[in-house]
Amino acid sequence: MLLGILDERGAVETTALASAVDAHPMTVATKCHELQAAGHVRQVSGGVYSITDTGEKHLAALSEH
Repeated sequence: MLLGILDERGAVETTALASAVDAHPMTVATKCHELQAAGHVRQVSGGVYSITDTGEKHLAALSEH
């Protein structure tokens, strides 16, 4: 879900992501760190993330299922 939002919107702050998915900002920040560790997102600046090429491929693979 977060990858889809980042794919649609580009770079997004964790607070805006949290609002979009109706989750606590700390929960979203933790998930973004996990996605970053997996190479799916990159941190653009403090609290702002964007999807990577790897993340786009992962999102496409998820959409196929």
